Amino acid sequence: MHPWPIGSTPGYLVRAAPTPVAQGRGVGRLRCERESQARFGVHIELFVRRQVMIVPAGVGVAKPYRRRFGRVVPGGCTYPLRTLEPTGVVEVRTGQKLTLRDVFAVWGQALGTRRLAGFRSQSPLLAFVGGRRRVGDPGAIPLTRHAEIVLEIGGYVRPHPSYLFRKGL
Repeated sequence: MHPWPIGSTPGYLVRAAPTPVAQGRGVGRLRCERESQARFGVHIELFVRRQVMIVPAGVGVAKPYRRRFGRVVPGGCTYPLRTLEPTGVVEVRTGQKLTLRDVFAVWGQALGTRRLAGFRSQSPLLAFVGGRRRVGDPGAIPLTRHAEIVLEIGGYVRPHPSYLFRKGL
């Protein structure tokens, strides 16, 4: 597979930490907590019109936090799911039953059968888990250990079936 271009217009560069998350307030049933519980990784790739949309560092991280070499270092509470790097890796607290809908709620972005963040399409959003097509509500996709989830809107990109997670995640 060859590398896909990263979308360069403002719609592709959605920041993390909308106001409720930045302030550590609840998002639906999810609460911001200080914890040392183990986490596992899920990888999410987003494609809009055949271009990459970055999942930013800092999703699910409340203030205060520091940025260091593109990475977010939490200084307070975090949510049961969070991103610390702009790699698409979502760290999920063990023992939680979370879905893709939870990721987008904490990120403050829309997700639907024809919508991905700030983008809409006449054609349906395509969802893949482990390289296999997933039909139905993309928000219902569960976040399971080492899942590779690919969402595409406005064009097809051959999905990756897996992702190599760092040791310990």
